Amino acid sequence: MLGAIAGDIIGSVYEFNNIKTKEFPLFSNASGFTDDSILTVAIADAILHDRDYSTTLKQYVQRYPNPMGSYGMRFARWAASATMEPYNSWGNGSAMRVSAVGFAFNDLEQVLQVAEHTAAVTHNHPEGIKGAQATAAAIFLGRTGHRKADIKAYIETTFGYDLNRTVADIRPHYQFNESCQETVPEAIVAFLDSTDFEDAIRNAVSLGGDTDTLTCITGGIAEAFYGGVPDAIAHETIARLDQTLYDVVERFTTRYRQKPPAGQ
Repeated sequence: MLGAIAGDIIGSVYEFNNIKTKEFPLFSNASGFTDDSILTVAIADAILHDRDYSTTLKQYVQRYPNPMGSYGMRFARWAASATMEPYNSWGNGSAMRVSAVGFAFNDLEQVLQVAEHTAAVTHNHPEGIKGAQATAAAIFLGRTGHRKADIKAYIETTFGYDLNRTVADIRPHYQFNESCQETVPEAIVAFLDSTDFEDAIRNAVSLGGDTDTLTCITGGIAEAFYGGVPDAIAHETIARLDQTLYDVVERFTTRYRQKPPAGQ
């Protein structure tokens, strides 16, 4: 899960200032967590304590009402309302917050089922559910020793995403897009086309688009496949979290036997 948060923080300064190169500083004084990290931690917290997903998401929005980058308009309205009914979204928010699911469960069918549940509380459109499931499945397959070719084949066959592209193919024409169907495949390609965790993050940022979300998705998958987040990146990431978010990350990584996060 820390990889997703690292991706969000690294991508945060490029969301509205896209760059089409892999040469950039990973962190700056302006780098910070956005709604992507907040909601990623919310899902992890709900899993840790067997809490209702809707209630927990709303509680985190109340705790962090104005994050860097802000929440999507429809999600913000839902979070501020009294309703628990979903709003049929196909936005990429379902995929960016799901990484904990891929790390917490040890059966692919359960991963798919729980990913659907975390998505459907808001993003109950088939594309919203598919994006969350594909992301969680890629994480699960990555952390359980599957090759990139196996991950690619499973995602293509199960979800119908076109992964027969490279970062170089996508980069020139890719633009800002908040849909699962035009964010999740690109994020997975950024991972597939990488040599290590940092390279995956640089690939994702270089595509442009909804950068913090794209890189959040890529970061979770890359962490799973490459066996953790490099210490230097983990340290910079943790240093930008407040104590509440850090405590959940630490408990989650300890319980589910990920590489523990660097201390604050």
